[in-house]
Amino acid sequence: TTRAREPITRSRGIVRGQFPSFKMKRMVAWESQLERRACYLFEFSRGVKSFREQPITFKIPFFDKVRRYTPDFELILGTGEIVYVEIKPENKLQDLEVLSFYNNISIQLTREGYRFIVITDKELINHIRERNLIILRGYQQQLLSNYEVEQTINWLKQRAKPIYLKELITFLGSIHKPYTFIAQGLISTDLNNPFSEDTIIDYLKEDDHESYLFACRTAPDFRSRPLSNNKNH
Repeated sequence: TTRAREPITRSRGIVRGQFPSFKMKRMVAWESQLERRACYLFEFSRGVKSFREQPITFKIPFFDKVRRYTPDFELILGTGEIVYVEIKPENKLQDLEVLSFYNNISIQLTREGYRFIVITDKELINHIRERNLIILRGYQQQLLSNYEVEQTINWLKQRAKPIYLKELITFLGSIHKPYTFIAQGLISTDLNNPFSEDTIIDYLKEDDHESYLFACRTAPDFRSRPLSNNKNH
C-alpha cells in the first residue's frame, strides 16, 4: 500500500516502526508510540473493518492560503463510513491555530462526505488495555472449528449471568482457547480490566459488532474530553 506522505527525514530520536496487522494482512507503518497504540485499537475494534496509514493528502483552505494535509490514518467502518484520523498529544490542542486548522479540516471533509476525528494520548494510553491486547495478538491466528464456535456460543447463551473466564476454561478444557475466542471477536469482555479467572465474559449480541475500543474528539471544540465509546470487547 502506497502512503500519501513519506517521512521527509529520519529524525534522530524519533521512533518509527511497523505493526503486523492480521486484519489488514500486511505491515502498517507508524511514526510515533501514540500511532502504534492506535494501531492496536483499530486492529481489535470490531467496528473498524479496515485501516491504513498516511492514506491521502487533502488541500484545506486556511485563512488566505491552501494547506496540504495528510491524515495519520483512514478508517473504513462496518457501516461503510470513511473516517480520517489525526493522532495528537492533548497539549498540542491548546494551540488556537491548530484548533482552527482542525475545524477547517472537519468542515472540508464533511463536505466531501467523510468524518474527521482527533485521538490524543489521553484516549490512547491505557496500560491495562494495552497489555491485554498484546496478549490477544498471540491468539489472532489460532484455528477454531465451526463446531467449537457453535457449541461454545450455545453454552454461553444458556448460562446464567455473570459467566467467568474460569468457567469457560473448564468448558473448553483449555486455558488458551478462551483467549482465541476473544482475540477473534467471537466473545466479549471488558479489556480495561486485567485478565484473571474472574474476568466476566459474554457472547456477542448483534449490535456489539459495531463496537470500538477508542474514544475520539470532534469539531468544533477538540479540547473537550470525549465520552468514552469503549464497549466490551
